[in-house]
Amino acid sequence: VLFALRLHTFKRRSLHGTALAVAASILVPTCSTMPLAVKGMVPVRNAALGQPANSAALAPEPVSLPCKSWRAPSRQLTIAVGSQGEALAVGVALLLPHMVGRSRRGRRLGRNDANVRQVSAPLVARRASTPASVPADKMTRTQRLLLTLPDARDASSGAGSAGSYMGLQAIDKAWERVRTTCSPKAPPAFVRDVGGPLPNNALPEFDVVVCGGTLGIFVATALQRRGLHVCVLERGKLAGRVQEWNISLKEIEELVAAGALDASDVDGATATPARGEVFRSEDPEALVAVQFGSVRAGFNAEEFGPTGCGDPRLQEVWLDGVLNAGVRPSVAVARARARFEEAGGVVREGVGAEGIDVHDNGARIRLALAMEPGAPQEAVTTRLVIDAMGNQSPISRQARDTSRPFGICIVVGTTASGFDLNNSMGDLIYTNSGLWTGDVASGHPDGELGSPRKQYYWEAFPTGSGDTDRTTYLFTYMDAAAERPTVEQQLEDYWDLLPTYQRNNCSAFSTGKSVEEAVAEGDLKLKRVLYGCFPTYKDSPLPPVSARVLAVGDASGIQSPLSFGGFGALTRHLRRISDSVVEALAADALSQEDLASVNAYLPNQAATWMFQRAMMVPIGDKRPADFVNRLLRTNFQIMSDLGPDVLKPFNQDVVQPRQLARVLVEAVRRDPLNTPQLVYHIGPSMLADWLGHMGAMFAFDAAHHALGGLLRDQAARLEENSDHKGAFRLRRLAEQWEYGSGQDYVL
Repeated sequence: VLFALRLHTFKRRSLHGTALAVAASILVPTCSTMPLAVKGMVPVRNAALGQPANSAALAPEPVSLPCKSWRAPSRQLTIAVGSQGEALAVGVALLLPHMVGRSRRGRRLGRNDANVRQVSAPLVARRASTPASVPADKMTRTQRLLLTLPDARDASSGAGSAGSYMGLQAIDKAWERVRTTCSPKAPPAFVRDVGGPLPNNALPEFDVVVCGGTLGIFVATALQRRGLHVCVLERGKLAGRVQEWNISLKEIEELVAAGALDASDVDGATATPARGEVFRSEDPEALVAVQFGSVRAGFNAEEFGPTGCGDPRLQEVWLDGVLNAGVRPSVAVARARARFEEAGGVVREGVGAEGIDVHDNGARIRLALAMEPGAPQEAVTTRLVIDAMGNQSPISRQARDTSRPFGICIVVGTTASGFDLNNSMGDLIYTNSGLWTGDVASGHPDGELGSPRKQYYWEAFPTGSGDTDRTTYLFTYMDAAAERPTVEQQLEDYWDLLPTYQRNNCSAFSTGKSVEEAVAEGDLKLKRVLYGCFPTYKDSPLPPVSARVLAVGDASGIQSPLSFGGFGALTRHLRRISDSVVEALAADALSQEDLASVNAYLPNQAATWMFQRAMMVPIGDKRPADFVNRLLRTNFQIMSDLGPDVLKPFNQDVVQPRQLARVLVEAVRRDPLNTPQLVYHIGPSMLADWLGHMGAMFAFDAAHHALGGLLRDQAARLEENSDHKGAFRLRRLAEQWEYGSGQDYVL
C-alpha cells in the first residue's frame, strides 16, 4: 500500500501512473511471497543448474556501473513470479513508456519507423499471452513469426532448442550486460578449498560425480563401463533436445570407441549417400535421422544461382563426411543412459549442484533440493567432480573471474518445411554478400555513429523430419563492444535475408515471397526458431579451479572458437579424457597441477583465434567490403586443390601445422596483395601472438613424432615400478604433443 501511495503521489497528474499504482497495490501483496528476479534475471541457463529450456549460452553476471559508452537500457522488466506477477510485468511494460516518455536510443537499439527496427518490445511473459498483451501492429516481425510456431517445446536447454520470445529477451538482457559492463564483479566462489577430511571422516561415495547430464552422460557412461562408480547430477530431466545434432558418422564411431555407445546403438540412415542423395530413417527412434552426400562451402558477393548452375563467379567447394549426418540427441542421450545404468551407474534427476567443498580425501557437492525448513542440506561425496555444465557453468565462471569475452558468435535460425526445389545438400559455411552494414537509414539519428559492419555466414542442412524440412542458421563473429547489435536484431536481418539465400531451394522464395507471406499462405511452416549467443575466451582450455575438479566439453573451453562445436569437441577428446580420468584415479593424481595436464595448452586451438579475428570486423574498421570473402575464397579453394587430407581436418576443427603452412604459402603466391591487408587489419600484437602458437605447433609436431613413442614407453616402465603419478604425467605430455599438433586426426 505504501508503494502504491508513493507511486501515486509521484505521478499524481498521470492517469497511467495512477493505473500502475492501483495495479501494484493489488498485485504486489499477492506476489510478495514468490521468488522475484528483476532486470531480465530469467536467463536461459544450463539444465544442470535448473534453468528454463530455451537456447542461450550467456547467463547473467553481477551488474556493475556501466561504462561511458553505455546507452539507455531497454524498457523491459522481466519478473519471474506466478501469473499475477506476469500480469504486473506486462502492466509495467505497457505503462512505463507513457510514464517516462520516449528517449532517443543509441545505434541499433530500436526503431519506430519503416527503416529502423523496433527491437525492444514490451515483455511477453508467455507465447500464448502475446496477442492479449501486445497489439499485432506493435509487434516486431520476430514476435509475429514466433506466434506461428507449434506449442511443443524441447525437453532440454541448449543452442538450437525451440525458442520463445521471452527466451530471446533473456539472451539479449544477458548480452546487453556483457556489452555495457566495463568492470564485471567477480562471481561467487562455487568451488571452495576447505581442506581436512570429509565430514565424519567418511569415505567418498563415488569415484566420479558428473554435474550436467546432457553431454555429461556420454563421459559418465565411458567411465562407468571401465569399472568406476559414477553418478550423474541433472537438475532438470535428463533428455536430449528435439533439434538434431549435425556431426559425421566418424564422430559417432568415436563415441563407440570410447564406450559411450555400443555399435548396435548406431542405426537409422547409416548407408553412405552419393553427392545429391539424402537418406532418411522412417523410424523415429533411430539414432541417425538423416544423412546426405555432401556439404558445400562457398564465399560469394551475391547469390549467383543454384548449385551447379555453371556461373564462373559461383564458388562451391564440396566436402564429404563433414557434418553430413543428423543425429537425434534424444535417442543418443537415452541410449547412453541405458548403457550407463546397465553398468551400475546412478542418475539423479531433479538434483543440481549448489556448491562444491574440496577436502583432502574427496569433494563434497552440496545439492540443490527442496527441503523442509531446518533440515540439513543433502550432499554427495566423490573422489573427482567432472564439470559438464557448459560454457556458463558456475565453475567456469569462477575460473574466468572478471574476464571479458574475447569473441562472440551470435547464431539465429529456423527449422522449417517447404524447401521443395532442392533439399539434397547442406551448406557448411557460405556467404552471398560482402560486409553487411545494417539497416540504419540515411539521415536517421541512430546513424550518427555509423552502423557496425559484420560478415554474415550461412549454414543449412536437410533434416530427418521430412523431405522438405531444412534447418538454416545465420551467424557472425564479433567482439563485445557496446555498439554491437542484439540477437533479436540479427533475427530481424535473418527474416530479410533468408528469401534471397534460399530462393533456389524453396519455390515460395523463388517467386519473390517474403517469409511472412510464405508462412501466411502455407508454403513455409516454421517448426522451431533457434538462437544463441556464444562467448569465447582466449585463455582456453581452462585450467582447473581446484584439486579434484575437472571440466569437460564446453565447460573446459576446448571447443573451437570458429565452430563452437562442443559435441564434436567432446567426441574427439572423449577417449583421451576417459583414459586420463581412469589413470588419475588409479594414481591418485588429483591435484590441481595433475588435472591441469588433462586440459593443457593446445597451440593448434590457440592459433584459430586469429582466424576468427580475420572473419570479424572491429567497430570503425574501414576494410574493403569484400575483404573477408576474398580471404576465405582463396584459402578454401587452395585447401580444395590440395585435397581432402588438408580440407577435411581443418573443417572438422583440427589444425595441423604442415598442412596449414602449405595453405598459407600458396595463399601468398595466389593473392600477394591481400596479405599486407590482412597483416594490417590483424595488427602486430595479434600477429606476433599467432606466430608464437604456430611455432609451438611445429615444435609439438616434431616432439610427437620424435619423442612421443619414447615417452609412452618410459611411462610403461614407470608403471611397472609403481610410479603411477610419473607415468600419468608422461602420458599426458605425450597426448598434449599429439593433440596440440592435430596428429590424433585420422582421415
